[in-house]
Amino acid sequence: MIKIGTDCSGMEAPIQAMRNLGVKMSHEFSCDVNPTARKTIAANFPHAIMYEDLTKRDNKKCPKVDMYIAGFPCQPFSTAGLQQGFKDKRGRGEIFFHILDMLEKVKPRVFILENVSGLKKIEKGMYMKAILKELGDLLGGSYNVQWQILNTKQHGVPHSRNRWYCVGILKDFDTGDFAFPEPIPCPSIELFLEERDPQLATTGLPRTTAKTSTRNVKLALKDIRKAGKNPFKQTYIVDCDSSTGRSAYANGVMPCMTCSRAAGHWVTSRGRRASKEEMMRLQGMNPTHFKVAVTQPQLGYQLGNTMSVNVLERIFVRLLPAAKLAKASELKDRWESGQAVKELSRTRGKGFKVDAVSSPTTPPCRVSKRRAGSTTPSPPLKRLRRMCPTKCAV
Repeated sequence: MIKIGTDCSGMEAPIQAMRNLGVKMSHEFSCDVNPTARKTIAANFPHAIMYEDLTKRDNKKCPKVDMYIAGFPCQPFSTAGLQQGFKDKRGRGEIFFHILDMLEKVKPRVFILENVSGLKKIEKGMYMKAILKELGDLLGGSYNVQWQILNTKQHGVPHSRNRWYCVGILKDFDTGDFAFPEPIPCPSIELFLEERDPQLATTGLPRTTAKTSTRNVKLALKDIRKAGKNPFKQTYIVDCDSSTGRSAYANGVMPCMTCSRAAGHWVTSRGRRASKEEMMRLQGMNPTHFKVAVTQPQLGYQLGNTMSVNVLERIFVRLLPAAKLAKASELKDRWESGQAVKELSRTRGKGFKVDAVSSPTTPPCRVSKRRAGSTTPSPPLKRLRRMCPTKCAV
């Protein structure tokens, strides 16, 4: 029985990935500062303990786990944000220090950390190097640590989502066989979308009150037709909620879903925004196994913030045997074989498992701009200066 704990748990993509693999596990704890995320977790992923704030937790009292997974806040490191790193004014960059303390106290056999690919680039990689040094020095250098940038679209789902993944294995259990999964062919996005309504495809537009979205969709349709393509029959995905100067579209691949795109990108061949069921499939999730416990905008926010299940699942297939947590013969890469895509395709038209929210559907363009406030205390001053002596002076 593999014991698992997660922080910054969101939609519990790691638990979904482990369920898909059929591995016997015990979900020891989750943690998320966002109350709507905790609602989603409570409705779908039974767990022993729910922590509300990892910055206020005594990690000495945490349950011992074999696997620890955390997708710590990406905004301080994202190229779409201010790139303030550890100096993020809302304290989100400092969450890593609390994760580090968790690893020191609990000593899991393996850990997986996830963040945006911008972590590698900002300040010429200074923050990533600092993080990797701390992880490498952890418990006297007890972990073998590897990292890689993986894109969801290269691992069985047509969703362009570049993310930084970092894996650590306790040296006492490491067989030395772990390697990140190699890219596999990207399947057709049609396998993830609901059936096409020909009439809606040619007439659908965003609400008239959503002027920026409408303008972006019209400009994209004009541009695609100018190139000799038919956007009503061929699927292009438009990032319609971006500012007009930055709006882009992609042929057959979902642009990166983010919290600020909670309403869903525009699907030209459907004449509408992507549905929440489609967005789930494009994160490698099965909507027919999922109970909706929050509003539509809240669910869209969570889908933009989660890890991709397909990527985690492919990592786990290789990681568990390498850490002697499972036998390689007992695990199958469902994404490489195509089995996972076939299963997701069969969910089209079936909707969610249960809609636990009785409120009416929120108009798709009306996205909440609220963000959960951070209660993260500043890390010790000496530690900040030691990790980033020239850039993190405060």
